[in-house]
Amino acid sequence: MMSANWPTTMDANSIASLNTRSEVRSFLAKKLNELIGDQPQQALPAELADLATGSDREVIETSRRLDKSFETVSAAEKKAPDTAMGRKIRDLFAKALQRMKELPPDPRETLHAKPHAPTDGAPASKARRARR
Repeated sequence: MMSANWPTTMDANSIASLNTRSEVRSFLAKKLNELIGDQPQQALPAELADLATGSDREVIETSRRLDKSFETVSAAEKKAPDTAMGRKIRDLFAKALQRMKELPPDPRETLHAKPHAPTDGAPASKARRARR
């Protein structure tokens, strides 16, 4: 059965106290492990499988996927324990994502960002002039 450690107001306060996006992702991963870590992946509902917290992009995509999957839940499904857990996890992701939006990007992540400028080694303005 699922853990009784549901995300609470205390979790929201804990998330608000985190100072970096990587701390938020670590907290999120820890909470997910507390909630569903003892259950095999195949025993989880499809919307709760593969919850990713490794990067900002993964948290964003997982949060969107959770939102979509719980938008169309029927009244009968809302009473199911798995649906209740899913909504709690969705809320936890939403709170974590909101906090991440308030924080600047982690320096290590910006080092790996792909440049949008031409990659011929010349600054963008020189590359444009060379093409003219």
